[in-house]
Amino acid sequence: MSSKYKVLITGALHPLALELLKAEQDILVDYSPDLPRSEILEKILDCDGIITRSETPVDHELIDRATRLRVIARAAVGIANINVDYATQKGILVLHSPGENTNSAAELTLALLLAAVRNLIPAHQRMKEGGWDRHQFSGTELMNKTIGLIGLGNVGHRVAKFCRAFDMRVLAYDPYIADEVFERHGVMKSTLKKNLEEVDILSVHPPKN
Repeated sequence: MSSKYKVLITGALHPLALELLKAEQDILVDYSPDLPRSEILEKILDCDGIITRSETPVDHELIDRATRLRVIARAAVGIANINVDYATQKGILVLHSPGENTNSAAELTLALLLAAVRNLIPAHQRMKEGGWDRHQFSGTELMNKTIGLIGLGNVGHRVAKFCRAFDMRVLAYDPYIADEVFERHGVMKSTLKKNLEEVDILSVHPPKN
């Protein structure tokens, strides 16, 4: 029997993260992203740990089959795909990485926003076809536009910061966030109705659950 801890990875990881895990002398890595459920249930039988993404439900059935399991880790923010209560009852540690993708998600939001208001996708397609009409694809500026955010959590307030750098007016609706947080990030507290009625752009950032 191997003295190493066997870790099953069922979701895609960045190559550098995978290298770090494989470099550990006491860990045997089974990197098997995108496996069918039936194969995961077989592989988990002799594993000490599992690292998942959203695609793998770590539910009652999987936990019961994993008699050696000590750690469940999700290489992402939430834990909606993990039966945390049952894992805890079984003495299994559940880990995740909150906040690690906050900036990436906020930057992508701004990238998509700019692509939309500046007509980048249709302009790119038209140029690939050999044409160009500068007036058709000029788009509009973000300056002095009003953006409404639904959700002012980690991603929401980061998006707010980026939007303020574009001299945008930022409204947000989030009934779970204290007034002090709105003030700290220079965001005007709003109702859902006002958000839908007044804004030029709406960006939605509530938690999945």
